[in-house]
Amino acid sequence: MKVYNAMEPLVAEALNENWSEMNIPCKCEQCKNDVFAITLNNLSPRYVSKGNGIAFVKAQYFDKQMMANIYVRIGEAVKRVAENPQCENYQR
Repeated sequence: MKVYNAMEPLVAEALNENWSEMNIPCKCEQCKNDVFAITLNNLSPRYVSKGNGIAFVKAQYFDKQMMANIYVRIGEAVKRVAENPQCENYQR
């Protein structure tokens, strides 16, 4: 059985489109992945078993309030990673 969290591509797209504008001291791939993981952990997953399920969930997120929730969670994750980066650039 194969299922997908339809939130992953939505968060990835939002993060990729806005990463360069994020207020974070390190823009390395590790920090980006940490923001991605924290964001997903703070959003309710939307599991689907078919590609059209992903399209359905994505269509629901055309609603501005639904997308705002994703951006709020990304912002919270960016703040958390910025305060305590775990990448090689900031290992103490």
